[in-house]
Amino acid sequence: MFWFVYGLIYLPVKIISPFKIIGKENYDKKRNYIISCNHQSAFDPVILDYAFHKKNRFIAKKELFEKKLNSFLFKNILGAIPVDRSKGFTLSQLKEIFAIIKNGENIAIFPEGTRREHLDENDEIKGGASFLSIKTKTPILPCFIVNKQKPFRKNTILIGKPFELDEFYNCKLDKENLDKADEVLKSKMVDLNESYQKYINEKKLVKELKRQKRRNKPKNS
Repeated sequence: MFWFVYGLIYLPVKIISPFKIIGKENYDKKRNYIISCNHQSAFDPVILDYAFHKKNRFIAKKELFEKKLNSFLFKNILGAIPVDRSKGFTLSQLKEIFAIIKNGENIAIFPEGTRREHLDENDEIKGGASFLSIKTKTPILPCFIVNKQKPFRKNTILIGKPFELDEFYNCKLDKENLDKADEVLKSKMVDLNESYQKYINEKKLVKELKRQKRRNKPKNS
C-alpha cells in the first residue's frame, strides 16, 4: 500500500512541495536509525519519506487516530504508531517498536511533541527518541526541516551526522539520565540548525560584497 501511494503521488509531491537535501552523505541506506526531526507541519512525515526514499515508521500522538479516515491513513499509509503522550510507551508498543528496529526500519520521532517554527536550547523536548536509541543501541540521525511546507515553495532538509548515546548504555534509565540524554539530543539538533543559519548568513554576505564591488567598479571612460 505504501509503495503504491508513494509512486502514485511522487511527481505531484516533487512539483507541489520541492525540497533540497543538505547532508546526504550522513545517511547510510544500509543502516537504520532513530530519526529525530523538528516539527513544522502535518506534511512533515511525507517529506521525510521522500527525502529518505524509504518508509519510515513514525511515533504520533494518539489524538490523530480518533477519526477512522485519519487512523487508516496514519497506520496503513504512513505506518505511524499512536502513543499517549501523557503516559508514554506501553509494553506492547515497545515490543512493536523494537521489532521494527530489529527488522532494519527507521523510527522517526518529532521530539518537540508539537509544531514549532524554531528550536533553541531553551525549548523542551520529549524523551522518546533518546530512550529508544539507548534501549536498542541504535544511532540517532538528527534532521531539521528549515521552513514550514507551503505549496510551490522550495524547502530545505538538513541531515546531520548520526551519533550514539553510548555513554548511557550501561546506565540506569531513570529521569536524571534520560534528561541528560535529551540535552545531548537537543544540542545536536540546535547545532544543526545554527550551522545552517551560519552558512546562509555567509552566503548572503558574499552576495552583498559582490554587489557592492559591482556598484563601486569604475565605468569605462
